[in-house]
Amino acid sequence: MFAEILREVGGRGFGVMFGLLIGGTSTWLLARLRRRRERQSILQGDARDTVVISQHIVTTETVPGIGGGPPQVVPTTLRIRSLGQSQLDRVVPNGYLASILLDRTFQVTPKSTLISMEGAEGSYLLETLTNFVCDRVGNGAFNHDLYVMAPCCEPADFAHHQPMTIILIKVRDLLLFADWPACRDVKVEHSSDGARILTLRELAHRFRQEQAKIAELRKAGQRTRYIETSYVLDLALDNRTAEIPIKTVPWGRFEEVLSDLNLE
Repeated sequence: MFAEILREVGGRGFGVMFGLLIGGTSTWLLARLRRRRERQSILQGDARDTVVISQHIVTTETVPGIGGGPPQVVPTTLRIRSLGQSQLDRVVPNGYLASILLDRTFQVTPKSTLISMEGAEGSYLLETLTNFVCDRVGNGAFNHDLYVMAPCCEPADFAHHQPMTIILIKVRDLLLFADWPACRDVKVEHSSDGARILTLRELAHRFRQEQAKIAELRKAGQRTRYIETSYVLDLALDNRTAEIPIKTVPWGRFEEVLSDLNLE
């Protein structure tokens, strides 16, 4: 009987040890594969699993109007300041919405770097991103202003580092970027910030069209559900900056995109 017990335990023990060995090996291989994918993402600049909040601080000046027209306000400098970041799954806890947002970041192109916020999913994503932004920056003791919030992801054609970026820019400053001749001469701190100027130009045009559409629908007494692909937020942000040297954008590196957009 004792021999039978040892034989039974030995057989089960072998099965247990074999199962532990297979499980441990599988876990190690999956971890190695995951680290390899993460390393490849870093080498390729793919940081789409990270959500970054970027404040855009614009200075302006008033210049004489063209052909004796009224004076115009034009942007002169653009400074970008990070207000924090977090992992995608923490910003968007709903797994389905997080996967939708990630899929949409891969649909951006050099001609259209804004992440689509269309439809019901886009509406929920905007609400979620609003909560994330307000949680991070909503307690500042600074003057309040209206800011446009919209997500973008500039592809590898523009920048080596490619996170999901939540743009925050004052409404009145954003609208200045609709005029290409004016925003073309904006000075920046980093040469790669020229990509963001093109993104702001796209956002300015889309924002103006959406606001006109919303006003039209409201005047007609119709619903504006799912029309907005960017939100206007009441925020109190610090607009102070250090005097970091600025430079003109080397637009030659964006020559192909400018040609596709009929800007040059």
